[in-house]
Amino acid sequence: ELTAPSAWSPATQLTLVDQSASGANGHWSFTALGRDLLLDSIMEVNPNKSITHDIDGRLHHFKWWDSGGHQPNAERLQTFVDDMEKIAKEHHALFGVPDWPDYTTVLHLTDTGRGGLEHMNSQTSMMPRACLFPDHEDEYRDLVSLFSHEYLHQWNVKRLRPKCFLDYDLQSEVHTDLLWWFEGGTSWLGDMICVRSGAWSEKDWRLDFERKMKRHTTSNGMHRESLAESSHDAWIHLYRSGPYTRESQISYYLEGELAMMCLDVELRRRNDNTFGACDLMAELVRRFSIDAEEAEDPGVDYNDIRETLKASPGGASMGPYLDRLVRQRNLPNIQRALSSFRLKLVPHTSDKEGKAWLGINLRETAGRVLISTYHAGSPLRECTQVGDELVAVDGVRIKSSAHLKKLISGRTGDTIELEVVHEGIVSSVTVTLPPSPQHGVTLSGKGNARWKAWITTRQTN
Repeated sequence: ELTAPSAWSPATQLTLVDQSASGANGHWSFTALGRDLLLDSIMEVNPNKSITHDIDGRLHHFKWWDSGGHQPNAERLQTFVDDMEKIAKEHHALFGVPDWPDYTTVLHLTDTGRGGLEHMNSQTSMMPRACLFPDHEDEYRDLVSLFSHEYLHQWNVKRLRPKCFLDYDLQSEVHTDLLWWFEGGTSWLGDMICVRSGAWSEKDWRLDFERKMKRHTTSNGMHRESLAESSHDAWIHLYRSGPYTRESQISYYLEGELAMMCLDVELRRRNDNTFGACDLMAELVRRFSIDAEEAEDPGVDYNDIRETLKASPGGASMGPYLDRLVRQRNLPNIQRALSSFRLKLVPHTSDKEGKAWLGINLRETAGRVLISTYHAGSPLRECTQVGDELVAVDGVRIKSSAHLKKLISGRTGDTIELEVVHEGIVSSVTVTLPPSPQHGVTLSGKGNARWKAWITTRQTN
């Protein structure tokens, strides 16, 4: 039961059974089909009117709230509503129009917060309010991506689940080695649906891919952790990153997404572009989701995914390929995947050839410049530690992170003396400055017909 000011209205996927008013208050009663649906429900009540639209016969409700009481730009808000419809229709083109209850989207707009969570027939998302400001294309692109990701979870998490998540104990941790599929795969396909639906342009996809590739190239954790290991250990370290995380761990979101892209391209290469990883996901949903009429045995494990892949067009000998992507500690061959589209990765124009490089991230505290993390191949990795203060370069006092960059600018190949403070003790280290490894990359090439087909809608009308 809910009591709130009568001018307010609730948004929830729970079933309304009664509504009344008394004085200045309204009263609502809801019900749920069982404990699991009750625990997986959302409830947002505020004075902003819900926006309801019919998409292929299924009602979709959208409710927003701003933490500071700011009114979103009406034109940008309507653009988002229109793009939500495009994305939903593109999902339907792949999975079919679902015979499910209404879908509810709740969006919280804040100053800086960002995140999303899927629920049965609903999602809650939080984004910086700038995402709905005019001319904030990067922030808006992220909003659209987040919506698509959580919307896709209706199929790939809420209905297609790891077998170990079917009969769970809420008092115990439940581990799975498949988060590369359920989160990484959702990230990959969710963004593919953004561009295929027209909610993103091809330029949007390229810009987002460049952002992801920079994150990928600045770490080397894939030599120390596989996707399966990263998935299994999510309880231990996903939200507990430390100073050496870049070197020892990977994100099953990011690296799983890149692995799925490689899997998709390789599978299409072997079947003349007739069946991809998106079709593989749809087939797994058809065969193994919890409410599918054709479900053989609800829930999947790694072998189910592997065997379904092998039974797919062109997939007969792809079992070892999947094993290498998921269970071995190595990098996916992204260049090879892109070559199928006549695209290649080249250094970003902002990452100038020959720029001197220390390979560290810094933080400034009370006027001190401190090492926070290391990039792969940093020349300081063996002679300093996280938390060390960088004091001077060749006797010149370091005033800030920006000042340090100026002090080493143009000195590629030079040997410098760096004054360092470790645990209160001052010492000197000598390093030779290597050129930048050019972690920033961009996609070069217009792409071939295969590329154009890859990002084209699957809708038939």
